[in-house]
Amino acid sequence: MKPTSANGGFIGYCFRGSKQMLSWSWKTDREAQQGPIPAALEHSALVPAAEATDLMTFLAKLHKTTDIDLLLSTYVSIIGGFVPAPAVAIYLLDADTGKPTKLAAHCIDGQHFPSFLSAYEQHGRKCDPVYSRVSSQLETTTNRLLLKRDMWVHHPFHRVLSVGSLHHILEAPLVTSDKGLMGTLNFGRPATQPHFDNDDVTLVDRIAQHVSIAIGHTAELNELRGRDAAWDEVFDAINTGVMITDGRGDIQFLNVAARHLFQQCDVDEELNDCISGALRNNLQTLRLRSTHTAQCLQLPRRSLNRSAYLTMNSVLVGHNRELVATFWYQPGQDPNFEYLHDLLTPREIKVLELLAQGMENKQIAEFLTVSLDTVKSHLKRIFSKMGVASRAQLLSQVFYQS
Repeated sequence: MKPTSANGGFIGYCFRGSKQMLSWSWKTDREAQQGPIPAALEHSALVPAAEATDLMTFLAKLHKTTDIDLLLSTYVSIIGGFVPAPAVAIYLLDADTGKPTKLAAHCIDGQHFPSFLSAYEQHGRKCDPVYSRVSSQLETTTNRLLLKRDMWVHHPFHRVLSVGSLHHILEAPLVTSDKGLMGTLNFGRPATQPHFDNDDVTLVDRIAQHVSIAIGHTAELNELRGRDAAWDEVFDAINTGVMITDGRGDIQFLNVAARHLFQQCDVDEELNDCISGALRNNLQTLRLRSTHTAQCLQLPRRSLNRSAYLTMNSVLVGHNRELVATFWYQPGQDPNFEYLHDLLTPREIKVLELLAQGMENKQIAEFLTVSLDTVKSHLKRIFSKMGVASRAQLLSQVFYQS
């Protein structure tokens, strides 16, 4: 959508992280016609013409927006229909430094607006009495509520406002319960227009509360998305197969190793039957109020190009235990119990690891190429040293400590 205005355009700004001062990119209507928007503007708030809508629809639209840049540009494009002002802006601030991290702005007179914003960040913010009150008291206010006219026109900040041909200002805090001040809503009018009155203050204060909630929800969602992406990278980096399903067995997530196994199941019917049967058995066991179950499968020796055994551990996860995480690995991928080396011998630790994979005594003996009685002797000593009386107690203790 092409921006339009009577005097040269809506302005979009994108901070590039300068340590000295804020920098931005912008285009007026005339410049936008001469070529595409540069890459620096692709994520900035280049706002379209104001939309005609009612207040509740406007607020609902903000709450439904899940992209922070879109939320800011949506706000700037519509807010002028409720609070008439030739200059409007929304700042997001760094919680630690208080410096702006994002800005969306609109001004009818685009010619002087960039100069004003530059002057504001260089000299104005530090002497802005309205911003000082907003940031310290977290309340919506105007210059008229703070200073008498004679004091205002001689105030150092008024000279900064004159760069943008502005005289009256109104600012409101954007606040979250955990981080405090996270931004401001800013409005400006020239001396030829009326000052901001109490009705304007009340309306903007109400809008600021909704914008704060919408931005807070969007930020939380983006943070969760970032965490999800990080966990995806972690799971994909390990060799162990990881699968997340719901209680019915519908797959919600597979990491790279798990996808590789499923691809092999597609071309190996015997392997597919073996894996599917084990998954069904694990889910059935978990439905019986167990929180953890494991199976050791003897696979076709041609499968997976590794050992003849595959262990599948399934665990209930999630806030309400509504999801099932299944991990499968072959010998060599098993849990590491080396932290027990002061208590158990290396051979006993190896037996414990195979036991944790779900192997029976006979399978352990076959894997280690020892007799069944030798395995039983190792287990008896492990039980004694760990102070447990059963496999269930042993596995519960070592998995918890691991």
